[in-house]
Amino acid sequence: MKATTVLTMGENALTLLDLLRRAAAHKGLRLHEGASKAYSEPIKEYTLDEKLLAALAERNIKRQDRPDCRNQIFTLVDENPQEKVPGWLPSNYWNFKPSEGEKRGFDLRVTLSVGFGINLQKRGVVLVPQAHGSYVSAADQLPNFRMFKALAELDTDAPAVVKELATSDGTAVVTWTELGLGGIRRLADLFAEFTARNETVAELGRNGEVFNPAPNSRYQQPGDELFIPEPAQPKIIETWRTQLNEYRSHLVA
Repeated sequence: MKATTVLTMGENALTLLDLLRRAAAHKGLRLHEGASKAYSEPIKEYTLDEKLLAALAERNIKRQDRPDCRNQIFTLVDENPQEKVPGWLPSNYWNFKPSEGEKRGFDLRVTLSVGFGINLQKRGVVLVPQAHGSYVSAADQLPNFRMFKALAELDTDAPAVVKELATSDGTAVVTWTELGLGGIRRLADLFAEFTARNETVAELGRNGEVFNPAPNSRYQQPGDELFIPEPAQPKIIETWRTQLNEYRSHLVA
């Protein structure tokens, strides 16, 4: 009977989504499910009154007139220096539409949330500040951080995670150790160690015919990759070694 190690999700194997959920919960947040990008449910919403607008202006996040829109759009622009990407203009502004109903003015709501991403070099989940307006929002990370930081500093009741990010350099990391997952590794990276740069064995892994659990199928999507907690890693490597020896023995026969 062919050797195998059964992977049980949430126990000896974790998905990317599992890790993001755990990191969110560690910070008292909830992951927004079903989105194309990973970010939290809204943390806090602010309505930009005259006092907040004045404070933002002091930080060079200012209103700019839009004569082309005939007063149908209220635009705030981060006028601070921006990161330059060749071929791209900075996405450093927020557009707000007029308020609905009889109330005059604009719908000047900004909602703070947190974006999530895996960073293998930093050994954990990276949290990125986001400040979404009610209509069109800045996409670049730097203006988002500036808006997030300004609103956090002006709010004495800001949640702890908001205060933490406001005092950061623009990101924070929830490490694997903080999540009780010190030493966790991607299944594909574990297999790369097992192959010891043997391209023939690596190709067998890509074909998905010899090894179970399959380490890195060529048809695998980035979000489908698995992460293996440290206690389960030796058994998986031993299983692969047994499977490889069985495959070699059949070739000899």
